[in-house]
Amino acid sequence: MSETTAVFQQSKRMRFFWLVVPLLLVPILFSQSAWSPWSLSRQGIEIMGYAFIIICVGGRCWASLYIGGRKNRELIANGPYQYTRNPLYFFSSLGLAGIGLTFGSLVIAAIYFLFGYVVFAYVSSREALALDELFGDAYRKYCQEVPAFFPRVRRSAGDSAYQSPTTFTPAALKRTAIDSSCFLLAIPAAELIKSLQFAELLDPMWRLF
Repeated sequence: MSETTAVFQQSKRMRFFWLVVPLLLVPILFSQSAWSPWSLSRQGIEIMGYAFIIICVGGRCWASLYIGGRKNRELIANGPYQYTRNPLYFFSSLGLAGIGLTFGSLVIAAIYFLFGYVVFAYVSSREALALDELFGDAYRKYCQEVPAFFPRVRRSAGDSAYQSPTTFTPAALKRTAIDSSCFLLAIPAAELIKSLQFAELLDPMWRLF
């Protein structure tokens, strides 16, 4: 199997993701937070959402510094890749949860995080088959020591055995920063929808905690 056919292309991932975005808008447009907009609980949840989104953007940029321009060419085990094999997917799922929190709903946050986890678990399983073929025993050893999704707290003693010298690609960082900025749009969008609901221009069907 060639590298071209083995690797699950990023363009396919992005096309699939944007196809399902309309489905993600349904709980936002047709529901309302069960907490009052002025309650401490609602404000705390929204602040947590902002924090998750900022961590998402920062984490994705951190990962791109190590993977940019080298994906499928080298086995990356530096930076965030020493804690999880798929930091981009983990931080993206965290960002999705943050979007739900900015709308004041723990339920939507959980749904969004679960959606990200399921989709990215499928994608990463496809990628793992290609990476196993490309890197063989080194990748299998890496998989034994580093979890696929949820980051581990500590590094293992064998990490340095397959770490390569770190070279950063500014173009990859710029591209990831631009892509990740889409998560930030959730903050003004939440305020806009909240205003439309307050003005009774948008009538929610459900009230979700």
